[in-house]
Amino acid sequence: MTSEISDKPRPRRPETGWARARRLRGKEPLRTCLPAVDRGGAFAAPAPETEANIVRGED
Repeated sequence: MTSEISDKPRPRRPETGWARARRLRGKEPLRTCLPAVDRGGAFAAPAPETEANIVRGED
């Protein structure tokens, strides 16, 4: 009897959420959002007429 030998690596199964959580346990948590970054550009003040469209009323 001969065993089948192949040079191609076997494809990996996709990682489940449980396996990923277990692998990442104890490590720093992944960041899902990034903080705001000041790009050093000129500050753009809102135009005074932009506040005119805000309507505040009693509920």
